Amino acid sequence: MNGKWKKVCLLLGATFLFLYIVYPSVSKAELADGTYTIDYTVMHGSDPSASIANDYWEKPATLTVENGEMTTQLTLNNSSWIVEYQSQANGRFSNVTVVLENTGADTRVVKFPIDGISEMTEAQIHVIVPDIEYDHDYTVRLDFHENTLTALETATAEETEQVDEIKEDEEPLGAAQSSSDNDSKSEQGNKAEREDNPQTNDGAPIALLLSLVIVSAIVLLRRRVKQA
Repeated sequence: MNGKWKKVCLLLGATFLFLYIVYPSVSKAELADGTYTIDYTVMHGSDPSASIANDYWEKPATLTVENGEMTTQLTLNNSSWIVEYQSQANGRFSNVTVVLENTGADTRVVKFPIDGISEMTEAQIHVIVPDIEYDHDYTVRLDFHENTLTALETATAEETEQVDEIKEDEEPLGAAQSSSDNDSKSEQGNKAEREDNPQTNDGAPIALLLSLVIVSAIVLLRRRVKQA
């Protein structure tokens, strides 16, 4: 009997290990190709608290997904202090790519690949502040807030709809009926567009996968018990 329970424990352990490895990949695959905005916090390298460097990163970030691969783009202020910036992806650190730099405003737009948004992205920075003779290396982590993920196309459509409502209030009475018809069509089009966008946090595939694995484990266990 002890041998049977040992096999059961090994089977359950293998099941949980399988789900632990597969889950991040499934979550990443669920995010449809496109451009998004997402809020984030620059966390301390090891403590569960925000880093003192958090204020030097502008929010939100822009997230681009293409063929399942994610790239984020964000803006640094006081960028002259950050003389080196490396981000981790695919198990290694590499220098971020500078997209735009404004020396007058002391800002810099950078982009780099990330493994996903469900886990923190680790980064290494070198900070030099000449005025106070400060020179230090930091490890920080970008904590992306998944609940703030917004498709850029959806946000633009909502802003356009708000502008159309303002213009409607300014139109003369004779144009009211025509404006109403146009707004109705615009609203229906925007609604259809939003419905076409897939949900980014749909848990159905995970639940289905988990159910299949559990059912398979139960069937296998029953067969082993009957054979004994």
